Amino acid sequence: MSVARDAGQKRRLKTAALGCITYLAISVFAFGSLLKPVLLATIWSDRLGAPHWFWIVSACFAVAAFSFFIPARFSLVRGPIFVAMGMVGSLLTVGAYADNLRSTALIEFGADRQTQHSFLDSVRHAPEEFQFFLHATVMKHCVPYAWSYRTMSFYRVPLRAAVNVMPTRWLTECSIHRE
Repeated sequence: MSVARDAGQKRRLKTAALGCITYLAISVFAFGSLLKPVLLATIWSDRLGAPHWFWIVSACFAVAAFSFFIPARFSLVRGPIFVAMGMVGSLLTVGAYADNLRSTALIEFGADRQTQHSFLDSVRHAPEEFQFFLHATVMKHCVPYAWSYRTMSFYRVPLRAAVNVMPTRWLTECSIHRE
């Protein structure tokens, strides 16, 4: 009896270890940092102003929980599947949702010129101490703007900063120069 219990405990430890390895791999590959997924879901949760994003993440992990119903002979993969489905599912669905909200706002804003980065690129680059990466940049009537996921809106970029982050061609076309 205790041999079977020890075998079950070892199996659970192995699946937990594989789940941790899966978390580490996804964190580094998708987020660029081991702690960033946890920080984005907790301390930095206000960095994404998209309504309902937390419910989308919760739903992804609820769906991922079905991995624990995998038959016992495949129980070793329960942990890694749960982690992978929860993290990747959350990243892809929240990313698609946030990108859709940004695209809608971009159409409504009516910019003359635009560049956009994927939500995945944004997750990898933000938040950084000195922000040279912009999620989306637009020019409207030669006034530079950038997208904020925190406020889910465009904000005006000061000209002294625009010369460092906007495409050079736009700056030239609009006669915006370094001072």
